[in-house]
Amino acid sequence: MRIFIITMEDPVYTLPFIREIIDQRKQDIVGLAVAHGDRMTIGKNRSQIVYLFSLLLIMGIPAFIRYATVTVVFKIQKNWRKYFPLFRRLLFWTMQKNGIEVFDIVTPNSKSFQEKLKALKPDVIINQSQSIIKKDLLNIPRLGVINRHNALLPKNRGRLTPFWVLYRREKETGVSIHFVEEGIDSGDIIVQEKYSVQPADTFNSLVKKNYKIAPKAMLKALSLLEAGSPVLLKNDDASASYNSVPTFKDAFHYRWNRLRGKR
Repeated sequence: MRIFIITMEDPVYTLPFIREIIDQRKQDIVGLAVAHGDRMTIGKNRSQIVYLFSLLLIMGIPAFIRYATVTVVFKIQKNWRKYFPLFRRLLFWTMQKNGIEVFDIVTPNSKSFQEKLKALKPDVIINQSQSIIKKDLLNIPRLGVINRHNALLPKNRGRLTPFWVLYRREKETGVSIHFVEEGIDSGDIIVQEKYSVQPADTFNSLVKKNYKIAPKAMLKALSLLEAGSPVLLKNDDASASYNSVPTFKDAFHYRWNRLRGKR
């Protein structure tokens, strides 16, 4: 099976996830593209400064400092990539070793990129970019475009799902691997892995659990697609819920409840 990967430059969570997929399926990967945009891409009408303070409340000071430090160092490395190609060394060493081409792109929806992608004839595309994939790109792979989502779809479509699971005091969460459609986090579900939310769980612990599960779930989905035997779960719009980026007020309420001992 010919696999193409589209990702974003996120060194903390997405990078290890993508590396595990590469390690396990390197003989099948025909290319990788890194699109502009990262987890701070939140839309034109939202302040990134306010979002940073919201993340501070959600993550807590120690975890926020660790995440921010890694991200800032990475961005410095990215800007000086000509001299210190850290990201390429970390992510692309397997690709380069096997002569697999890597693309730097602004958006996967660009016509020029799609022409190069068509020439590679992928069977499946794994999308982990921040872009909403358009129809022209969705039609390129033989089997489809698939995505990892940190929630049990159709519930909790959208952004920062572990936060909303805790905010709403839900008892169960997990990871969904699903086909991508033009809607947000829509498309039938190929694999879904569930686990119970524990009283001691935090935003950070849920994220870690999700990214421990996610590579195995993605590899399972690829195997099912390759064998032609996926039993798809309906990602029903009528049962769906959608989350936007948390506001500062949302984050404050979450932190206040945690301080008061309410999960």
